[in-house]
Amino acid sequence: MQYEIVIADPAKNITILVLSPVEDRAEAAKALLGLPGLGAEQVGFVLPPKAGELWRLEMMGGEFCGNAARSFGLWVAQTQGYGGVADIPISISGMPVPLTVRVDTQAGTAAVAMPRPQSQTPVLLSGGLALPVYAFAGITHVIVPGISVESQRKTWFQEIKAQIESRRPLPQALGVLFYDRETAFMTPWVYVYATDSLVAESSCGSGSAALGAWRYEALEDGEEIFPVVQPGGVIEVRIWKCRGKIREIAIGGPVSFHSPPTATCRGGVLGTPW
Repeated sequence: MQYEIVIADPAKNITILVLSPVEDRAEAAKALLGLPGLGAEQVGFVLPPKAGELWRLEMMGGEFCGNAARSFGLWVAQTQGYGGVADIPISISGMPVPLTVRVDTQAGTAAVAMPRPQSQTPVLLSGGLALPVYAFAGITHVIVPGISVESQRKTWFQEIKAQIESRRPLPQALGVLFYDRETAFMTPWVYVYATDSLVAESSCGSGSAALGAWRYEALEDGEEIFPVVQPGGVIEVRIWKCRGKIREIAIGGPVSFHSPPTATCRGGVLGTPW
């Protein structure tokens, strides 16, 4: 089948926006993720608005993704002819209410106020180590501080995944955030249940927000800006708290768009409108 796509690059968390109508999204997502020329880490399906509705993005597993949300908002602004700074309302899977993406089409940046993460019961691993858990609509993140040895990560991930799966209800997606305290560097791994896909992502928007919430858990009042350094670059987290409660948490940074190479996809040709 021929798919019309846009390739979005928010801090190298390569996100495919599929413009074509697709019947089997799981199959399409697996096909696109498997194309080496794209380097995709996630796939979202674009639904143009009907009368009185918003542009909507549905992620490959019905999950929520902050990077995809802000990329989609910037794409909508550009395709609809907005110039400069604008607030773009969008609808996205995993969220029961619309989000507003603050874009700057000239600077090529986009920021979005995230749903406030909810702290949950920590995951208790063998050896008694308790790991912090932050749940968003559609995705749950577990923070693993101090684990910088790559060879250990698969074992840690599998144990964490088993612990999360012992709880109900299951999230649409699970993020495991390996955070090196010494270098202040985060490596996000994201598993999506609907597509049975695990990706060591170049960056993660909701994971960045989760790390910001954890880092400033003790903050009572005020605003902090925290750059989260990841393999693909930096996502800036802004957190505002009042009386110990998160009032707003937002992520932002540059987003670019690339023309996809022509590639074979299950016997068809992958088209490009960009």
